[in-house]
Amino acid sequence: MELLTTILQFVVPISTFVAGLFTGRRKRNNDFLADLQKSIDLLSEKNKELVEEVVRLRSEIVKLKSENAALRNEVEELNEKLSNIKTITKKA
Repeated sequence: MELLTTILQFVVPISTFVAGLFTGRRKRNNDFLADLQKSIDLLSEKNKELVEEVVRLRSEIVKLKSENAALRNEVEELNEKLSNIKTITKKA
């Protein structure tokens, strides 16, 4: 009986240590995975915002290119109208 008690004095702490080690490792892994998921969620949200901004800016670029083309046409028309006009300058 005394031998069994002596063995249990060594076996119980070692087994609880090992069980605690595995349990703690699992918790650390779960915490790490939770932190990674939070980072992924944050990056996904930021990516969504950036994609929305890119879409908005691209549509604005299309609008400005159209406006620019219209203004170029107008300038060309004005240049054609002015091409037949003589310039009179006064010499000092």
